[in-house]
Amino acid sequence: MSKAVAEKDVDEREPSWLESLDNYWFGRGSPTTLGVFRIIFGVLAFFNFVLIGLHWEAWFAEQGYVPAWMGQLWLNPSTDFYGRTVPRIDLLNGVTDNRISAFLYVLMSLAAITTALGLWTRVSTIVLALGIVSLHHRNAAVLHGGDTVVRLCALYLAISPCGKACSLDRMIGLWKGHISPLPVSTSLWTQRLLCYNVALIYFTTVWLKWGGHQWRDGTAGWYPARLAEFYRFPVPGFINDWPFYKIATWGTLLIEFSLATLVFFRPLRKYVLLAGVCLHGYIEYSMNIPLFSFLMISMYLCFFDGEEVQAWAERFGRKLRRWHVSVRLPAGARLRPDAAAFLDSADPLKLVTYLPGETEHWTAKRENGTAISPTRATWTRSLGAWAFGWFPGLWRRIIGNATEPDPGETLPADTKPRKAAGRK
Repeated sequence: MSKAVAEKDVDEREPSWLESLDNYWFGRGSPTTLGVFRIIFGVLAFFNFVLIGLHWEAWFAEQGYVPAWMGQLWLNPSTDFYGRTVPRIDLLNGVTDNRISAFLYVLMSLAAITTALGLWTRVSTIVLALGIVSLHHRNAAVLHGGDTVVRLCALYLAISPCGKACSLDRMIGLWKGHISPLPVSTSLWTQRLLCYNVALIYFTTVWLKWGGHQWRDGTAGWYPARLAEFYRFPVPGFINDWPFYKIATWGTLLIEFSLATLVFFRPLRKYVLLAGVCLHGYIEYSMNIPLFSFLMISMYLCFFDGEEVQAWAERFGRKLRRWHVSVRLPAGARLRPDAAAFLDSADPLKLVTYLPGETEHWTAKRENGTAISPTRATWTRSLGAWAFGWFPGLWRRIIGNATEPDPGETLPADTKPRKAAGRK
């Protein structure tokens, strides 16, 4: 047998279960999922800080319910690990000056915004993670399960390559020519770790619930509707009566167990996740547990590969055919390679098509043939452009500087490509 034939047989053989497991955890792929999850998490973290800020002095100031010394009683700033003291990450440990606490709060809020934008992503995610952990260690009395999810997600994003997709860092790098426009491939172990933690959350939840007889006999679902602290929006009365509370109780256990196990089986994945969305949708509507359901549902995205998310975006863009526009460049001009990569990354739905032009100015037409301002057309349809378009004149300037003379075209001596025409 020749060496080439032997190598072919090795390549075509089915990978062992151990190799498949290793490839699942440590294989490489598109970071698009991590990028989209970073955006969602950054937005949710910012709103979480807004909710905290409404009662900041009550929970995190010296004149509030939990001054610094009392916070240390709730959660000592150090812990023993095999006889050694391991300090906790707590930037607010012993801080009694409210100005310092307020500065950290503002810094965390800004880090949440820049994390969502993907601007200075590595620094932003690290600052956000350190701030969230410090805030939680400052006052453990006010925390709930949703806060634990926030803390985990912040730590995982801080060590992930989430800035390599769907970020201003990538767009700016493409514009400046510092980043290759080729598809990015990164290690996906942090995304898999997020998936594992979702499953672990649900598995431990089912494990603990099964230890209570109210969950086993189907009556646990009856109690939350009778607790005033959980009341949010009204639901029909029969939902909390027999036999519906039993169906809700056992159905919750079944869905949560499926989210801990069957979610990893691809043929059933979308159905299990859809059931989880319905479960948390009802919880969000009927119970006052701020942002918890949104956080859990956002983590479901991590069960899908980046290539799948990209394909969804393009399929969705094709359904928005009425919003497609054709933008023609000035005559004798072409997009610079780095600018073309920038504009392509800014348009994940592929709603804008750039074509050679025949006039001295930029022009744009909708799918029905009506004219539209080129600047407005490209800004409103390119999701990545929204971070730039709110600044007057900025996107117009970017578009205008995106072209260069086309060496394949012959222009009159007094003619040169014009910048983008029209207002935002």
